[in-house]
Amino acid sequence: MKKEWKLAEQVSDDLEEQLLFTRGIKTEEEKEKFLNPDYERGLFDPFEMLDMDKAVSRILKAIRGDERIVLYGDYDADGVCGTAIMHDFFKKIGFENFEVFIPDRNIDGYGLNEKAINEIVKSGCGLIITIDCGITDVEEVALAAEKGIDTVILDHHLESGPIPKAVAVVDPKRKGDVYPFNFLAGAGVAFKTVQALIRKGEFKIVPGWEKWLLDLVAIATVADMVPLESENRELVFYGLKVLQKTARTGLLVFFKKFGINQSSVNEDDIAFTIGPRINVASRMDHANASFALLTTESKEEAKSISEHLFLLNQERRDSVDSILEEVGRRISSGEIPLAIIEGDESWKAGVLGLAANRILEKYHRPVFLWGKNGEAGMKGSCRAEGEVNLVEVLNLLPEGVLIEAGGHAFAGGFSVFPGKEESLKKELLNIFEKINLPEAGKIIVADKEVKIEEVDRNFWKIVEKFRPFGMDNPKPVFWLKDMEVSNVKMFGNGGIHIQIDFQKRNGVISAIGFFMKNEGNFDIKKGDKIDLLASVEKSDYKGYDELRLRLFDLKKIL
Repeated sequence: MKKEWKLAEQVSDDLEEQLLFTRGIKTEEEKEKFLNPDYERGLFDPFEMLDMDKAVSRILKAIRGDERIVLYGDYDADGVCGTAIMHDFFKKIGFENFEVFIPDRNIDGYGLNEKAINEIVKSGCGLIITIDCGITDVEEVALAAEKGIDTVILDHHLESGPIPKAVAVVDPKRKGDVYPFNFLAGAGVAFKTVQALIRKGEFKIVPGWEKWLLDLVAIATVADMVPLESENRELVFYGLKVLQKTARTGLLVFFKKFGINQSSVNEDDIAFTIGPRINVASRMDHANASFALLTTESKEEAKSISEHLFLLNQERRDSVDSILEEVGRRISSGEIPLAIIEGDESWKAGVLGLAANRILEKYHRPVFLWGKNGEAGMKGSCRAEGEVNLVEVLNLLPEGVLIEAGGHAFAGGFSVFPGKEESLKKELLNIFEKINLPEAGKIIVADKEVKIEEVDRNFWKIVEKFRPFGMDNPKPVFWLKDMEVSNVKMFGNGGIHIQIDFQKRNGVISAIGFFMKNEGNFDIKKGDKIDLLASVEKSDYKGYDELRLRLFDLKKIL
């Protein structure tokens, strides 16, 4: 698909002022808050969240009465990090009468389930705390109550029906919740709960200790792709500072294994290295490995887990590449459909979300993929760029197609009744034919036109003020015109990435384009003139500190 380039309205020659404008930041107060994050000023009172007082009261009662507590966390990076946050808090206050239960993605599925509750009953549990799940588990919470177990739900997903009758349901997306920011990650909700517990619990811990938990909040917030604005911006900004100083044995070993420089770890390291490898455990094996990595104090255990995650990630890459190739073959013969809806029993359900992300990046269409999930049947993942709310789309399907569905506006999951896969595709296409979809991804808007000689360390210092980058705070896009290519090379597995070098007065600067093998850029050669859209980044890969461009798109000047 050919992309249209547009230049944002230009209000200032000053780079900082222009970037503030394109982000909608106009008043002096807004500028101050954005450019100068402040922990105390930027975080909201956790007790403004609906049911937080009830949650804190019930958890404190369990702690003081030495009740058995089960931390029931989701299996993705957000859930694992949130569970580790609660684990660390209990350890810090000396509470030991708890256990962690993270379901098996392929056997148990998402959220609470009857089998797990029956196992939890045997442990003598009096309280279940769900983390990054639970908002849709009406029947399961009722079952736990029948068996004498209270439930406190800490979640951040959308409601899809009645609220479970738990002791407390803490979820900033709940209808009627007046908390000032409703896009916290699940781990963010867990962190706010710890803040509230510390305030009310009168524990003998150093004031401000909870800030050391922000490394996990940052990992979860970036990995779960929630908006990096308002409170999330503060949490990730300070969380990255904690990551740069963290003493977590597992993370320190992990950094060394995967070549991450701890002193400069950033949101890209989370998005492209840390998050995917924490997630890969549940996709290809079990999330217990990732949880152990974040909580272990043993270097040997951390080394073993890191190696295990390395091997799982290799297997994951092969699986995702295979799905991408097959989807490409299926839709290569005609126009790209309004939504890409494909599946196969041989596809591993655990990698469908990753594959859907890659397909979304390439085709810029809503993506729905399904695959075999062991004995649980057909499970699916879906992704979109914001042109539709996926939860609303899934809820429009007629009864008898999906067993269950849920998630966020941009990302969701579902399970399909046996034999209804073709009905799913037909019904979804019917829905999308009735929706007037904007052509998301077809237009790329550049923040500013710049010349290659402007891109230096001082330029980078200004861009860096806008970090951390992520959802709703994307990297600035710059338009560079009439650039003469000094060298081109392909790299990566099978030459799927491209590097284009350009000569400057004081040296060479490179532009890197990942996964651009099929973007029509392989006829670029030395001496060609091109226009390009790119962001600017600082790379210290293998200890070599350099500025470079990250390609969004390029056009050859004929």
